[in-house]
Amino acid sequence: MGKKKLIVIWPYRFRDFDWQRFELDFLAPHVEVHVHELIDALTPEFGAAYANQSENPAVKRFASLKEWRKEFKKISKDAIIFSHVAPESLKVLTICWTIRRVCRNVVGISTGGVASSSVKWGRNKRELSPLIKKFLHVVRRNLLWSFLPNFVFTGGSEYLSRMKRECPRYTRFILGNSSDFSHSIRISLGSPPNSDKLVYLDTGFPGFPRDELLVGLSEEVDPKDWYPKLDKFFGFVEGELKNKVEIAIHPKHFGRDHQPMFGGRSSVGGKTPELVKNASLVIATNSTSISYAVAFAKPLILVTSNQIQNGCDQYKASLIANIATETGARIFNIDREYTEQDLREAMVIDHAKYESYKRKYLTSRTDGKPNYQVLLDEVIFAED
Repeated sequence: MGKKKLIVIWPYRFRDFDWQRFELDFLAPHVEVHVHELIDALTPEFGAAYANQSENPAVKRFASLKEWRKEFKKISKDAIIFSHVAPESLKVLTICWTIRRVCRNVVGISTGGVASSSVKWGRNKRELSPLIKKFLHVVRRNLLWSFLPNFVFTGGSEYLSRMKRECPRYTRFILGNSSDFSHSIRISLGSPPNSDKLVYLDTGFPGFPRDELLVGLSEEVDPKDWYPKLDKFFGFVEGELKNKVEIAIHPKHFGRDHQPMFGGRSSVGGKTPELVKNASLVIATNSTSISYAVAFAKPLILVTSNQIQNGCDQYKASLIANIATETGARIFNIDREYTEQDLREAMVIDHAKYESYKRKYLTSRTDGKPNYQVLLDEVIFAED
């Protein structure tokens, strides 16, 4: 008897980073992995946000849904599906319908890993009332049940609660970790931290094409305003802590030249968990990689600016504020001046809030299992 097939349905550009964060190297010895990338069939304009893509032969790219359906039907018999698509448009609805018609085991993935915002993305987006939101959840659960996965893999009490609101009653929830937290479990078994460098978690903000492309928004914060002031703030931190800030490049933008934006500072791609593990301070705006600061119990400070706080990017301002509230991290406005005492006080960790953040957003496990082991035990070999 051959290996079971595992098909990952991915609506964006699939990168080596994604292969690693979904722990497919650990699943591949047990299943035959196929990745179906659908960005060119769904949102080809979003391709500009990516500077790299995986060349792994297991990754297949499809220019049309017709082309994808033909390949999917050919290989999907008795396959397990890891679906990263949600029925939020007619095109995606047809994908969900195709998957559920053919496959018995469809696993939706919702692990998030960061405090979210209730503020709508984009200035002209109207916030829905709680009553309308509740109505839409009921509609989704009752009218779209035949399009939705029968399993949902999720981690953290906040994400589990959200999924229970959105999913039909028959859905089986598989409790795991955010991908970053799962990665931290695996690398925490390695060598102890041996550095005291300072790390900035880049989000490609602003100056690079980003997720705004998905909804037709333009960047609202001026790079010419942001980067010089961020450079000055880094200089202040470096002077007080007698060490250099290293830039952890966002995975979408690995391959682009970051040094001009960051004053020639060292910029490293693909090593964010290791950089954070070895850091004495983590600086961020609203990166999901904040998970690593919490997982490795590292001091965290958040940065904002007058442009963000004055309504230029209300969505980002809200995300930063929520992360600060949930982690206890202090927010530094790069348009202002600070003292060494301000910085030293901000580097004191609120361990109770870190533990709460971990349970709300990063993990639903108490046994320390990484995600690949949970999926092997509770999905892939559950019926063997």
